Amino acid sequence: MGTILVGYDDKEHARHALERGIAEAKRTGAHLVVVSVLELPLDPNAPRNFGTLGDGPVAKMPTGLPRELEPVIGHAHEHVAAAGLRAELVWAAGDPAEMIIELAHERKASLVVLGQHHRSLFAALVGADVPGEVKRR
Repeated sequence: MGTILVGYDDKEHARHALERGIAEAKRTGAHLVVVSVLELPLDPNAPRNFGTLGDGPVAKMPTGLPRELEPVIGHAHEHVAAAGLRAELVWAAGDPAEMIIELAHERKASLVVLGQHHRSLFAALVGADVPGEVKRR
C-alpha cells in the first residue's frame, strides 16, 4: 500500500479515523498523510464578480499554518508520534470534501480514512456530509 490519507479535525470521529489510519500504516508500511481543512466561506479559486475598493495593493493571506489549525495539527502530531510513526501533516483551505479529494488524487492515496458521524437529514441534503461526498466521488 502506498499512501494513506486521513482527514482530521480533532473531533472524536476524526480521532477514531486517525487511529485507524495509524494502524493501517503500521500494518502495511504505507506513508501516512494527515490533512486538516480550514473551511472558507468563499472559495478562493471560484470566479467572483467583485474586486477591491481602490487602486492599492491587495492584502494576501499568510501562507503559514492558520492559528485555528495549530491545535488540530498539534494533536494529530502527538497521536502519530505516540504510535511511533511519522506522518506528513498538511492543511488546506476551502471546501473540506473537495480539498480531501484533490489531495487524495495528488498524493495517489490508496486509502482515504475519514471519521463517520451521524448527521441530520437536513445536513446531508445541504451538502454537509463530507465523508459521503468523498465516498461518492
